[in-house]
Amino acid sequence: MLLIIIYNYFIFHMLKIKFKLILIFLFVSTFSLSNKVKSNLLSYNSEYEISLGDSSTVRVPGKTYVDKASGQLFIDWINVCDKSWVTNQRMMTRFINSYGVGTVSEINYSLNEKEDGSKMDYVLEIKEDAMLQQRIIGNAEIGKNLIVKFPENEKKDLTFSNDIIFPHKFLKEIIKNFDSNKKMLVKKVYEGTIPDKFFNISVFFTDEIIKESDIELPKNIINQFRKIKMSYYQDNEQVPIFEQTLHLNKQGIASYFKYDYPDYSLVLKIKKLSQVNLDCN
Repeated sequence: MLLIIIYNYFIFHMLKIKFKLILIFLFVSTFSLSNKVKSNLLSYNSEYEISLGDSSTVRVPGKTYVDKASGQLFIDWINVCDKSWVTNQRMMTRFINSYGVGTVSEINYSLNEKEDGSKMDYVLEIKEDAMLQQRIIGNAEIGKNLIVKFPENEKKDLTFSNDIIFPHKFLKEIIKNFDSNKKMLVKKVYEGTIPDKFFNISVFFTDEIIKESDIELPKNIINQFRKIKMSYYQDNEQVPIFEQTLHLNKQGIASYFKYDYPDYSLVLKIKKLSQVNLDCN
């Protein structure tokens, strides 16, 4: 589900504030009505609007906080004729702190994941105030172990256990369990947004259903979105580094995301959604 896709955990030292941005990729995939490819997931373009969410954090005098946040998230998911899934994501966010000082952050992420979930290649690029801070190219493949290589970087190869899955495979696992009797799903996911680490993700399925009324959805989209909550852990920590709430329908489309961090929250609401028609003849 994703995942995708959206983006995942980066620390920006901006004007004495550490901003943790999530590129989550995107639990925004859908079932397709097209018969040109075998996959039942839709190739699409989407856009989300970013704003600062409500927070119950008690502010401590002398500490810097986020007062305003705005921006856009753009996500493409393309089925390459049942051979792989390609996503391009761009997240641009402007923050204003409690002293009135602003900073603009941009994250660009591209992924090519093999259809069977055995291999993926990705490119991650981070900018702050239009200045490039980081660019990483990664190649990951699952065999006896999960091996991650960085062909254009001095970073050493990484080896993880082979029970870790990639983003689009994670999407499929969530959709598969959407209507089961399970109330909880736990998976290890590597997506490369933190190149050296993977996430331990706990997914909680609720019974609450929400109907999207802010935009007109395409006719083939089911306008019944279930509230799902997710907690993201790293290493052996017992406390999640962040929590996510999303509204997801049976077709795998998310209309809403909320990311809760220790000091602030970000809300992403769907603004545009359109299908990409492919010809694989």
